[in-house]
Amino acid sequence: MMKKGFKHDFTMIAILLIPVGVAINVIIGEIVDILKLPLFLNSIGTIIVGMVAGPWVGMAAGGLTNLVLGLFNPTTFAFTPINMAIGLAAGILSNTGMMRNFGKAIVSGIIVTLVTIITASPIQVLVFGGISGQGSDAITAALLASGREIWTAVLTQKIFVESADKIVSVLIAYWIVKKMSDRYLSKHHYGEQYMKKQKKRNLKMNKTAQN
Repeated sequence: MMKKGFKHDFTMIAILLIPVGVAINVIIGEIVDILKLPLFLNSIGTIIVGMVAGPWVGMAAGGLTNLVLGLFNPTTFAFTPINMAIGLAAGILSNTGMMRNFGKAIVSGIIVTLVTIITASPIQVLVFGGISGQGSDAITAALLASGREIWTAVLTQKIFVESADKIVSVLIAYWIVKKMSDRYLSKHHYGEQYMKKQKKRNLKMNKTAQN
């Protein structure tokens, strides 16, 4: 269950985190594109914002990322709902404690993958006819050439590509958040659970309860 909602999430420090998240998305996305890596990794910033600033702020970071990227590649505009959905999912998962440790972060990566597949597949099929000009289109093209129907081809491609991309992205975001200072995390409504002092406090409470 989310906290107090839209107004509660959009504090000044949360708003200031949005451009940082967008910059992370754009920079890492460009590096991946230059290196021709088989992943996207352009939603790490969105996930970070969702984790520490909440679902609504995460959505804003995701949407703004695609608006910025769309200035260079108009195709990206069509995929704006995907990055927004990723930010929303990351925020909800964070709020429910699903990002507190490495194991839960992996499960969260799988959930974010499913959200991405559900959101992205209709856009790729209905707007672009299955081919959107991305490197992963080669997989879709090969599947179509083998006689698969377009929906099957796109879904299969998404499962292979997005699973690796989103799980890696969530784990990188988790690692970055865990490296943030307690002082900074304490200023965010969703940041306390990632504080090192909070972890120590929980361990002490557990030991006390056991005794």
